[in-house]
Amino acid sequence: MKLWVALALAGCLALPLAAQSVRGRLEGRIPSAAIPAVDSLIQFAAQEGLPTEPLIQKALEGGAKHVAVSRIVAAVQLSLGQLRDARDLLVRAGDQPPVLPAELTTVAWARRRGLPAPVIERVVAALGRPPRAAALHAVADLVAHRFDPDSAAELIIVAVQQGVPRERLLDVSTAALQQVQRGLTRAEALAIVRRQLPNLPAPSKPTRGNVAGARRPAAPPP
Repeated sequence: MKLWVALALAGCLALPLAAQSVRGRLEGRIPSAAIPAVDSLIQFAAQEGLPTEPLIQKALEGGAKHVAVSRIVAAVQLSLGQLRDARDLLVRAGDQPPVLPAELTTVAWARRRGLPAPVIERVVAALGRPPRAAALHAVADLVAHRFDPDSAAELIIVAVQQGVPRERLLDVSTAALQQVQRGLTRAEALAIVRRQLPNLPAPSKPTRGNVAGARRPAAPPP
């Protein structure tokens, strides 16, 4: 029996009021055949102390796009797996359970953006919770522009340690990109920006000389 069918049968069991509230958000917005399985996955997340809102939003996204029932359930199941992986990563990096929901969603976002797990663990282990989301966003920005992940993480960690406020961490990545636009290699760009820390010029407006195909990753969820 396929997993989503088994989950659908399990979802037919009596559920607490919170579960009924989740069903109310799903009804009429995703196929009715998907609701029992999706609801069961959401209840599993709640029982494990994982955030449920990303799963609800993933299901609603599938419903809005009119995708098949099996694909909606598979997407929610994948998101649940990503949250579990994020929790395990945070615990390995030194966070004590229960892990904060915001931390889980940030780490899951960073993994989806292609940051290697060891790089995320390094950032998490090196930094306190407040600047982590901004730091991971800045590292993801650099990696999206083909900087070496480990070198990008090193630059951002050093920036935080030298007092660069979290709201300016993206300015650090922008400064490195601008050095590449001037013709330097990425390694040279990182070295120059590191020497400038913690003093950074105000970011200049983008020019036509931007790195080809460069595009910042979407911000992590709040």
